[in-house]
Amino acid sequence: MRNILLILIGLQLTLLYGSSFNATVDTTEVIRGNSVELLLEVSGDNVKFPTIDKVGDYLVEDISTMTKSSYKIVNQQASQESIKQQTILFTPDTNMTIPSFGVEVDGTKLYSKPIDIIVVDAQAPSSTNNTAPFSLKMVQSKDEVYVGEPLLLSIYFSVASGVDLMDFRSQQPQLQGFITKEIKGERSFQQDNYTIHEFRYLLTPTQEGNITISPIQAKVAQRTQARDNFFGTFFDKPKWTQIVSNKLTLKVNPLLQTTDLVGNFTIEEKIDAKETKANKPVNLTITISGEGNLEDFDGLEYEIDGVTIYSDEATVTSKLVDSKMISNYQKKFVFISDSNFTIPSKSLLVFDYKNKETKELTLDSHTIEVKGKPRVAPSVVQNSKPTTPLQAPTQPIETPTTPALWMLFVSFVLGGLTTLGILKLSPLLSWKSKSIGEDQALKILYPHTNHSLEVEAIVRQLYAKKAGDSTIIIDKKELKRLVEEFS
Repeated sequence: MRNILLILIGLQLTLLYGSSFNATVDTTEVIRGNSVELLLEVSGDNVKFPTIDKVGDYLVEDISTMTKSSYKIVNQQASQESIKQQTILFTPDTNMTIPSFGVEVDGTKLYSKPIDIIVVDAQAPSSTNNTAPFSLKMVQSKDEVYVGEPLLLSIYFSVASGVDLMDFRSQQPQLQGFITKEIKGERSFQQDNYTIHEFRYLLTPTQEGNITISPIQAKVAQRTQARDNFFGTFFDKPKWTQIVSNKLTLKVNPLLQTTDLVGNFTIEEKIDAKETKANKPVNLTITISGEGNLEDFDGLEYEIDGVTIYSDEATVTSKLVDSKMISNYQKKFVFISDSNFTIPSKSLLVFDYKNKETKELTLDSHTIEVKGKPRVAPSVVQNSKPTTPLQAPTQPIETPTTPALWMLFVSFVLGGLTTLGILKLSPLLSWKSKSIGEDQALKILYPHTNHSLEVEAIVRQLYAKKAGDSTIIIDKKELKRLVEEFS
């Protein structure tokens, strides 16, 4: 408990007084000709920024520095935090990596992480009517796809130079038959004397056939001046114009055969042990990555007789690279057994829409050798009754006497003081009385599995219940006792 307390104190001091340095950009995918805004943010009292004339091979066009202070409260302790920011503007013309920068903070050198920047060409259509102040157009990255093959839908809203835009209200596109993901962040750029605003959606068709994406409508307000006849003053007044986009038609082909995934993927697996002790966990991590949509995939499960299996929810990330959806899927499994077992091989069928072929992704089987005899965890007996009959008391029972008046008064006063003390102390002790979730209890008790048979038994029960075994009943009092012991 003393070591745990020291660790917690150290973490608290780090939160309260620690320095930090981060580098971020406003976008990692920039349209050619547009600038990138690099923000260097440092938390600390004494900060020395480096002199930055170039970012990679590109000259710095503008640089500004500001300082701000904020208060934060951690574990009921307030502290003042000083944050210094440096904003750097530059314009890359090709893909690049922003290098790591170093700053000196409170006498310590801190470094940022490199950031990859992708430069893409503008794909907005040229305006066919150079006199129109506004236009709205939809463009799809592909005209023909397979079921499950992602494509990019871009909506371009163009505003002529010199037009004073006051308001813009647009419909959302009607996208039945697709899994839709809106790509956050509007992109703006200049082209043909127009300012073009781009909004993007990633679409994954779920059914075959010819699909029509209906036109969308928008209302645009130009700023005009109107005169107040009573006061004789002028005020801004919107002049509304309604515009309509084009429609799109997409041909969606059926898959050549039923598959688990659609795209171009690779699969990797990592297991931390092939030999273990009885009831010690074995961890398996599976990663699928490549081009395609993995956000709705959840086809990896294991069932092994006599083995307790626990898995977290899969972690799925995706990003857009040159109009392609690049995805990464990762899922972790924990296997616990008191005897030898085999993790079976698995295979996933994948349709590669680029090569129009079906291939198989295979996971190897793993034979796990369990050494040592399992310890027998004690069973918990609830509401147990004594096995011997109750004996009659050998001493005569004394008849209680009525307490004296002064004793009643003293008891009343002591009871009142005790109640007040409890009310005062209850905020300090409330953390002990709070109920704790089984997921959090599992995280606390898991590192102490070998501490005792009781901990081992309840960890196995928590894993089994997490895996969906509805017959498991957790002894709440025992769970609370063990959690408090190891917290």
